[in-house]
Amino acid sequence: MKNKLFLISGLLMLLSFVTISCKKDKTSAGSPDVLTGGWEEVPQKAYSRRLSFSLGGKFSMQIRDQSNQYWSNEVIGQYSISGDRLIVNISSNLEKSSTGKIITNTPINYVLFENGKFNIDNHVLSVNYTTYPADAPIPTVAKFNQFIPID
Repeated sequence: MKNKLFLISGLLMLLSFVTISCKKDKTSAGSPDVLTGGWEEVPQKAYSRRLSFSLGGKFSMQIRDQSNQYWSNEVIGQYSISGDRLIVNISSNLEKSSTGKIITNTPINYVLFENGKFNIDNHVLSVNYTTYPADAPIPTVAKFNQFIPID
């Protein structure tokens, strides 16, 4: 009887150990990197852009005409960083009504911030990238203030 009790308690301990050690890693979506969070373009222009970098390499950029209180477009995709290099691949474009309701969700495939390099100084993200306004490459810089959460 003692042997059975000892065997059962040993199996329960072993089962408990196996169950605890096999839990999924809660950080599987990735750890925060230096870009994780929200950023808003400065200075404000005729339109503004708000960037969001999330865990797991998720990216979104909302675009709003200054005459409209709602974000009229949003592009969604994935991002990665390597040193000071920023790679953003866009996969979806959401067009929204003046009330914020999604009108269309169009699958797309393009690279945002081509040849992008970034740095952060005093909570300001600077992205240096290439644009082609007249079919000639032009070095471009965009600056974004970091949203700082208040707890």
